[in-house]
Amino acid sequence: MHIFFMMILSFVATVSFAVLFFVPPKALMPVGLVGVIGWLILVLSLNHNISNVAGSFMAALVIAFLSELLARQFKMPVIVFTVAGIVPLVPGSSAFSTMIDFVNGRYMNGLAKGAETLLIAGAIATGLVISGAFMRFGWRRQHVPTKTPPNNSK
Repeated sequence: MHIFFMMILSFVATVSFAVLFFVPPKALMPVGLVGVIGWLILVLSLNHNISNVAGSFMAALVIAFLSELLARQFKMPVIVFTVAGIVPLVPGSSAFSTMIDFVNGRYMNGLAKGAETLLIAGAIATGLVISGAFMRFGWRRQHVPTKTPPNNSK
């Protein structure tokens, strides 16, 4: 029951950010599902004792993969699905805890949380770039016509 409630909350958060970013209405439901799937991958990886950084990386890979597929399906830019889809992964609470630790003078805790926050952000960016690059490379290989040699047999 708890995970179902959290899935609904991640869907609402993703769709809310999509509305803020003026995502077309016909893409709101797929964007919300991308956010839920990414969040589920992160939670499942954390439940299997995979680090938060690695889980964020795997979730970002899947979000970018789904975003590329949906962009081709809906004939929209990939960023429409990606930006709102990563919202449940963004380490906002960790960044806030970092700031609180520095304000309260707990510098070592702040440094540790800040480093983890930066690693998570880097993992998300890396996952998006790697998956997007592989999808586009594979897409171009399938859809770029091969050059036929000129017919010089006169």
